[in-house]
Amino acid sequence: MQAISDANRKWWLLGAVSCVLGLVLLDETVVGIALPTIQKELGLSNNDAHWVVNAYLLTFACFVAVGGKIADLFGILRVFLFGLALFAICSVACGFAPSGGALIAARALQGLGAAIIFPLFLAMITITFPKDVRGAALATSGAVGTTFLALGPLVGGLFTDFLSWRWIFWINPFVAVVVAVLVTLTWRDVPRPAGRQIDWIGLLLMATAMFCVVFGLMEASDLGWRNPLILASMFLGLVLFGLFWRFELRQSMPLIEVDLFSSPVFAGSNLTIFTAQYAKMPLFVFVALYAQTDLHLTPFQAGVVVMLAPALQPITAVVCGRYADKIAKRWQVLFGLGVLTLAFLWQAATWSYENVFLFVPGLLIAGLAFPFLFTPTRAAVSEALPEHKHGQGGGIAMTSQIAGGTVGLAVSSAAFALGGFGLVFALTALLSTLVFIYAAFAFRGA
Repeated sequence: MQAISDANRKWWLLGAVSCVLGLVLLDETVVGIALPTIQKELGLSNNDAHWVVNAYLLTFACFVAVGGKIADLFGILRVFLFGLALFAICSVACGFAPSGGALIAARALQGLGAAIIFPLFLAMITITFPKDVRGAALATSGAVGTTFLALGPLVGGLFTDFLSWRWIFWINPFVAVVVAVLVTLTWRDVPRPAGRQIDWIGLLLMATAMFCVVFGLMEASDLGWRNPLILASMFLGLVLFGLFWRFELRQSMPLIEVDLFSSPVFAGSNLTIFTAQYAKMPLFVFVALYAQTDLHLTPFQAGVVVMLAPALQPITAVVCGRYADKIAKRWQVLFGLGVLTLAFLWQAATWSYENVFLFVPGLLIAGLAFPFLFTPTRAAVSEALPEHKHGQGGGIAMTSQIAGGTVGLAVSSAAFALGGFGLVFALTALLSTLVFIYAAFAFRGA
């Protein structure tokens, strides 16, 4: 009897692409734990160390909107395997990196690979599964991704303490090879739409604008906020964002359909998704740094502490899913933002005591929030748009999510240089409070 048959191939495919989602999410959290060790071994400054994380997030955010469109031109399987190969090869390069510069460059290319494959996992599930089981398939892939995300700090601590930080990258190619074989055996390609084009000018404007703003925020702590290079970089980034917005409004096939943001629910959903991903950077990068520098924990012990942040997410995800259609999305989002604010206020108030038992309740509280920030908002994005624009809405939501992580790390790095961990946590609490106020009005019709 064949292990893979026409009857079960879609479930094999689901398992394979869910693992890819897990790898992409794992690389968001696993590096944070190893960062102090990487910094010490490669002789990096605090700012350079944060670029190890943000180089990945920056290219991810800039190119995730174009991954699906490239697949329309060249075929889903071909593009998926190319992105997976790029991700795996760059992971090997990260593990062998002899210097900080080489590691940052490899991480940037790894983020490009992640940007290509991340949108395609959702498209492959949607195409393969009929509507009556599609929800279960998406829930399964989400559960796998959340598990990888939750295990990231623990895996990073284990490898760093007992093997080498380089193994957090070397493990990726083994998974990638298995996934590539399974996807090749189980995927059934579909006809590609004719006449699709990629908005290369819009992509260039957005990528350059994002880089200028993030560069200015990241380097200001070293060069000074009044440095002409920093001021010019920030100003140029804002100008390019303005040009991108005006350019996209005039395109028949834009990279991002910016006029969709005229819907308060759509805008509020994307802002909430942005904020949720922003908050992950203080949790998975700066809490990991705090645990090892101020609490004097080993990388493994720090991984255990950081893992408390996503520990309750699988449970709250089930609760959120069960009541998703019974409670108005407005109240779900406001609950999530309120809990997130409380968590970071707790961390801002307790970090200076350098007591792990006093600090960790804030991490557990934060874990309660994230399902209520992602699940109802993704549904609201689709409901706010006509059916033929659901793909565009999903792509924008992905871009908002990854951009949130990129900006979150850049702003938190600048805040850390100015005021330490307390300012990092306080600014995150302030952001979630402001978004709470905005969401209270934006979601009135949801």
